[in-house]
This record gives sequence, structure tokens and C-alpha cells, in this order.
Amino acid sequence: RAVRASASRVVVIGGATPARLSRGRRAFSVIQARVSTKPVGRASVISMSSRVALPAASAAFAVGSLFDSAVGGAIAAVLGGVVATLAERLWSKRHLSSLELTHSDAPGNAALLNACPHFSKQYDAVDALRNKHACTIVVSLFRSDLKITYQREVLRMPDGGHVTLDWPIDEIETATGDATGDETDEGINRSAAQATDSSSAPTETNDEFVAETIRQLQFGNDDDTVGAVGAFTSQPPTRSEPHLGSAGPDGVPGKIGVCGGGGVDGCGSGGGGCDLGDRDKFASMTGPHRRSIPDQGATVLRKRLAAHWRTLPDDAPVLVLMSGIAGGSHDKYLKHFLNRARRMGYRCVAFNCRGTANSPLTTPQFYSASFTGDIRNVVDELHTRWPSSKLFAVGWSLGANILTNFLGEEGGECKLHGAVAMCNPFDLNKCDDALNGGGFFGTVYSRAMATNMRSLFQPHEHLFAGLSQYDCELVAAAKSVRDFDEAVTRVTFGFPSVDTYYAESSSRHIIQHVKRPLLVVQAKDDPIAVRSSVPRDAIRNMTATGANTILVETEHGGHLGWSAGCEAPFGAPWPDIGAMQFLEAVRKGTHLEGSRGAGEAAAVREVEAPAPAR
Repeated sequence: RAVRASASRVVVIGGATPARLSRGRRAFSVIQARVSTKPVGRASVISMSSRVALPAASAAFAVGSLFDSAVGGAIAAVLGGVVATLAERLWSKRHLSSLELTHSDAPGNAALLNACPHFSKQYDAVDALRNKHACTIVVSLFRSDLKITYQREVLRMPDGGHVTLDWPIDEIETATGDATGDETDEGINRSAAQATDSSSAPTETNDEFVAETIRQLQFGNDDDTVGAVGAFTSQPPTRSEPHLGSAGPDGVPGKIGVCGGGGVDGCGSGGGGCDLGDRDKFASMTGPHRRSIPDQGATVLRKRLAAHWRTLPDDAPVLVLMSGIAGGSHDKYLKHFLNRARRMGYRCVAFNCRGTANSPLTTPQFYSASFTGDIRNVVDELHTRWPSSKLFAVGWSLGANILTNFLGEEGGECKLHGAVAMCNPFDLNKCDDALNGGGFFGTVYSRAMATNMRSLFQPHEHLFAGLSQYDCELVAAAKSVRDFDEAVTRVTFGFPSVDTYYAESSSRHIIQHVKRPLLVVQAKDDPIAVRSSVPRDAIRNMTATGANTILVETEHGGHLGWSAGCEAPFGAPWPDIGAMQFLEAVRKGTHLEGSRGAGEAAAVREVEAPAPAR
């Protein structure tokens, strides 16, 4: 009965009913069960194996991106149905195991966990992908790739470098609904659709105002409508009813180019610093001359994003997504979470570090595990644009380490209201040792990451020529992450050795200073962010008010694999549902009230709805 009940719970997670299962199969059928108990920390973990029929919504995730390529398309045309059926049967066997939760007795932690029912269920790993390397590699290769259209924004940092923000601007895919057939947006006061249909829709008068403002931004303005710091003092026409996307002169909230070098003399975010010499001189010239260099920030980008941003309320929560090493907005796992958060009404943006995701590298400085200056400037910029919104962030792998360092450095002054860190390599020296001593697969992972880093670096290597201790031959010969960090990272950031860089960049030393709700999700069998690096004792001893850090560890999952849950094996990673529940709980102040807010159950159902198949 226990095995049968556990298998039944797995089906409930996916929101399936027997009537919805393909070919009229039963909701589950137990083929075999192996029950074993072993002590882990203060609790015992019960693991078992069972075979369950996949929910109908999960069938599309059985093959993932296998058929996306030209060869895959040919295979799908001939054997698509057969392959999908075989894959569905292969993935149906699940291995169930309990989670290990670590947190302190700080006020609010129990309430946050109660608001995350996803973490009260067992982890139902796909049995065929339970091996840590299979889960890491196979899922990475075949995870479904959501089609998301971005508008890129380039932000200039105070030191002259640049990062990029990729804003999703395509239509939001709606969820398929939960087991009851309900589909609601309890997370936000008004849904995006309602926002679009409300009085926020631009009027003809406002369109003229926006067009005039764009003209002023591009060609300059001679009157007194520009303040000393470049913020236009004139306002859009007053409306009789409240509207969305208010504030800025071109429909963009906040000042112009706070971190992008704006202002009347700035260049790159609406300033006049890009003008080509004397205006009168160019006005008297003949020929196809422009009065100023075309400014993407002032012309195309801000006008296009203004229309997109107005589809959400001014106080809609803002979510920054930070990818892993050499990653960016193109990463599949990032896009799955982005899609889920957008359905909940979050204003999402993917943050790309310098030189990643085809971002420009304009100074001899890459990014590192300890450098938090760029994410700090981005958070400041977003806070300025939407001062009434709550800001959140999610980081994966190296992005999780950078995010945790940032949270620890900011402490109680952090402008983020909450965050999620997944597969964080808390101790970089231990993770490096695991890669170097990991045999064949350790070599595969390290060489793959080093290859990606060299590919990002190669187009910009001329910027680094002449730096003290820089040797281009060492970069070309780098065969591992450690080699690359020796040749580039520790040189550009001034560390005397790689070991020192790893030691001082490890977020395990600063996590005790985090004063914002933080959810940490790790896999015990992660071959890269190894279990021995996780600071369990530090998390358990964070008892101060506001130190709401919760660690969730799964028995399996590999590195960013997590092939479990209703979208396994090639849909969204298993932690996404629980992470979204955590962010929603923080947004509602559950950790402050110590109790579940009204309507939270409905929001949980919406969060748990699987993403639509593409």
C-alpha cells in the first residue's frame, strides 16, 4: 500500500487523471518495489522504485529536442511514433527517495517550507537516468528548447565594460492547467492580459508624446525639459484612469541610463555625448550625414521595450536570471524557468556576464566567481526603473555562486527581496579537486567548460595583450577550467594564484551574512558542485532574523539535470516548481507573517502546472 500510494502521488504532481492518460492506461501500475532505509543526518531516507504511466502532459517531454535537428526530423517522419512510445515506456520507471532539508530555527523558515508543498513530496527520479553522469549529459543534450524571442539591452558599467540584458518580448505561453482544470494568475493582482486591455493601452496623444521624446533623445533637445542628470522633467499626458508602465518620458520607468552612461552628456543610453562634432557645422554640410550616431538605447530598444513593459503593472515583481559558466539567455534550463515565471506575471530578464551570449567585451576584464560589481549595478538599475516592485534573482552553477556572494556582501542592505541558487559550487577548490580527480568524466566536464571559455575569449584576446603576467600561449593551451583561470581569470582580477582565487571566491565563506530569503537546491550526486562543498553547518546556524536560508538536497539529479517530476526527463528541471513556490511565498511576505496567505493554494496550483510543449 505504501508503494502504491507513493506512485499515486507522483501522478498527482503532474495533474493527470486516469481519463487523461493515453491509451486508457491506469494511473499507475507497480511492477516492483525495493524499499531500503539508510540514515542521513537527522532523518532517514526511504527509497523505492516503481513504474508509473506518464501523465499526458509529460508525453511531449519524452523525446525532448531529439527531433529538433534535420536528422531528427527525418527520424521523426518515419519512426517518430515508435520512438516516442519506446521513450515513454523507458522513462516511466521511477526511483522514489525523500529529500534532505537543512535550515535553522530562524523565524519564517517553517512558514516558507509550508508554502512550498513541492518539497514535501518524494523525488521521483527517472530510473534509467539515475546515474549522475547520465542525468548530467543526456538531459543537457536533449532537454526541450523553448523558443523565446529576446530584445537585447546593452548596459555600460561604470568601469567602461558592458553587460547585456535579454528581455523576452514574445507572447507568453499559457499553462495547460492543473488537475482541476483551473488556470489562474493569483501571483499578481492583474494578469498581463488584463493589463493590456486596461486603460494602460497607449492613446494617440501619448504615442505622439513618445515619438517626440524619442526624437529628442536621438537628436538632442534645446529647451529646459532635460534635468541636470538627464531625466526628463516633462510627463506623459495625464489620464483619467490609472495606467501601467508609467514614469519615464518614453514609457520606460526610471531615469534614463542610470548605469548605462546616460544624461545629457552620456553616450549609449540617450545622452548627447555621441554627437559628431558641432551641430551647426553638420547642419550646413551637404550629403547623407547624420547629426548623431544612431543610438540603439534611445531609438529602437527603449521604444520597443516600452511597449512590452507596459503590459505589466508598474509593481509587477522583477526576476533576474543568472546562468552558469560560459552560459547565458540561450541556456535551456534558464528558459524553462523564465517561461514559468512569466506565466506567473513576473517581469523577467536574463543577465549575461561580460563576453557571454555574444555580449560585447570592451575592456580587458572577463567575469569571475567573485566579481559582483556587474550584478550590483544591474540590480541598482532595475530598482531605479521600478522602485515599487519587488526584485528577485535565480542563479545556476557559477551564476549561483556569484549571486550568493552578492547577497552576502549586501547583507541587510540588499535590494533583492529573495533569491534561489541551484547547483552552487560553494567551495571552488573542492569542486576543482573533484573534477581533476574525477577520472574520465571529470576530464570530459572540465575540457568541455574550458573549450566554451576559450571560445568566448578568443574574439577578444587582443584586448588583453600587454597585461602584466598575461600569456596568450597559456590561454591557447588551456585544457581545463583551472588552466583557463590560471591564464586569464586570476591575472585580470589580480589574484596571486588559482588556489587563492578559488578560496576567496567561494560563496561558502559568506553565506552566513545573507539576510534575504534564499533557497538553495543541490543534488547529492552532483559531479561538479560536489556534496562536500555545501556549507550545511553554516546554514543550520543562521538563526538571526531575516536569515531565511533553506537547503534542499535531492538524492539524485547530477549537475543541472534533475530528471524527475511531471516534465521528466526532458522538460523543466524538477526544482523549478518548488523554486517558484518559494519566490511567491517571499513575494507575499509569508516568512514575515509566519502563516500562509489567502489564496495561496490557488497560486500553488498555477505554479505546478507544467509548461506547454513546443
